[in-house]
Amino acid sequence: MSPFSQLYDWTAAIWRDDSNQNQRLYALARATGWQIWKRTVRRPLTTKLFNGLQFRVYPDCTISSSTFYSRIPYSRNLQFLRSKINGGTLIDIGANVGLISILLADKIQHALLFEPNAIAAVRARENIDLNKLPFEVQEIALSDQNGATSFEDLGGASPCNRVVSKDVSSSRVITVPCMRLDDFLAQHAKLPAPISAIKIDVEGHENSVLQGMTRTLGEQRPRVIMFEYLERTNLKKAFEIFSDCSYKVMVLTSSGELQPAGLDVAPLQDLFACPEEVVAELAKAL
Repeated sequence: MSPFSQLYDWTAAIWRDDSNQNQRLYALARATGWQIWKRTVRRPLTTKLFNGLQFRVYPDCTISSSTFYSRIPYSRNLQFLRSKINGGTLIDIGANVGLISILLADKIQHALLFEPNAIAAVRARENIDLNKLPFEVQEIALSDQNGATSFEDLGGASPCNRVVSKDVSSSRVITVPCMRLDDFLAQHAKLPAPISAIKIDVEGHENSVLQGMTRTLGEQRPRVIMFEYLERTNLKKAFEIFSDCSYKVMVLTSSGELQPAGLDVAPLQDLFACPEEVVAELAKAL
């Protein structure tokens, strides 16, 4: 792709972003300023998010840079979550630098962030401390077993780091501690508020994470789970795990309405799962 095509796509994405409506020129100016800053000064900046909280943005971090490109990063999914959460604890699995937790911080009472990447975990704690939040960062990978696992390290706070088998990655692989969420919660001090939402972004390891939390789903019944669906995800298996826990997998439409998802749903998007007993309540337009 030519530099001109890349510039056009970048500009178009910012211009068309739903959360940038009514301030598109400002959004472009802000994004351009960040591009210049990170290429010349090359130091982190602290920015104010739409919910009034602060966030530390690093030049080498694509996740945190999104705060300069969108007024509300991941706006459709995030606004849906914000409309359905009222207090409780967020379990943020694959938290990276903590952006989702900070974007939801004013809607929840507590958050547990799981991030095995050491650099990302440090930055997540930095963002929590910046806002004086009582959230916790656990530097472990969640999975379907306890012990240790191989973790692909692409460098820095890359959001593409993931649990892998040593023989399937050409990148650097490190060993990190792993644990089932069910067992972690059984050993952890009582949470200050019930689990109200779970977010899972683990680059294809979602089913293993889900298998390690079936007791939590069955007993605590968090109202909404947002999980990433990639092409390498075994969606049929995910459906089976959720069904066994009496959860329904849903997809969020462009109008902000939940609809039942089938196995033919398009990959490369976030899907949602809700307890069967609250689907009707949650499946309403924003």
